[in-house]
Amino acid sequence: MKGTRVRAVDMVRRIRDQQAKALAGKSAVEVIAFYRAAGRAAAQDVASSVSSRTPANKALQPTSRASRKAKTQRPSRAARG
Repeated sequence: MKGTRVRAVDMVRRIRDQQAKALAGKSAVEVIAFYRAAGRAAAQDVASSVSSRTPANKALQPTSRASRKAKTQRPSRAARG
């Protein structure tokens, strides 16, 4: 299986540079409004994709810390005589 190569650093730099150009000369209030709008749009994208999925109908598995059923213990040698 061949994976897709992602150049994450280049992608982040490109996004950052685009945002810097879009926000050049803007006031602090306008910058905050820009990022709030972007956040709302991202939240809507996630909400629409999540609501269309159905969760797995699988019972929860016990954790490794969950108490396990005690095994029947044999009497100690002293008790057996």
